Amino acid sequence: MTVAPLIADGVLITGISGAEFGTRDFIDGWDPKTGEHLCAPTPCPQPASPETTRGRVTPGSSAADRPGSPDRSIRSCTRSYWGIGNPGPFNAAGRPGDNLYTCSVLRLDPKSGKIKWHYQFSPNNPFDYDAVAEMVLATLDIDGKPTPVLMDANRNGFFYVLDRTNGKLLAANPYVKVNWASSIRHEDRPSGRDRRERQSPRR
Repeated sequence: MTVAPLIADGVLITGISGAEFGTRDFIDGWDPKTGEHLCAPTPCPQPASPETTRGRVTPGSSAADRPGSPDRSIRSCTRSYWGIGNPGPFNAAGRPGDNLYTCSVLRLDPKSGKIKWHYQFSPNNPFDYDAVAEMVLATLDIDGKPTPVLMDANRNGFFYVLDRTNGKLLAANPYVKVNWASSIRHEDRPSGRDRRERQSPRR
């Protein structure tokens, strides 16, 4: 484990590393005074999980090996946002589907460990575009309205702006030359309907 702990809403939260080894990774919650284990949300659900829909399942991984980003705009800090690593094994042919929660950002409730929403930056991810970096939280003026946002300069080459209250995509624009997708649609999907097209670089 390489991640530093984060304290949010009175809970000490830790992640775990090891995605490159296909481990089944998770985020733990602890009582900082007593050491009591409070919760363990798993960014990568078991195949039998009711959350595993539309083929969104992965054999393993989804490390959280960087600290999450607590929302300090809320006095009790009841919201935290965690970047999640890549799926495993690296060979995407052995793990069809989007591989739920990998290469995503999760909004977690610190007390219960429940995932309030998630946004997946790189479905299936055959390119090692993990999303473990800390998220930048800010308030931006959007359409004349102060909007709490989450920003991420993702390893997949796109700069994302999400409404951090609900995970809605507000903008996604390339900040470097990108050849794995031409754009990110507001339906939260990379361009190209065929999965093979998303897994192969454009020429």
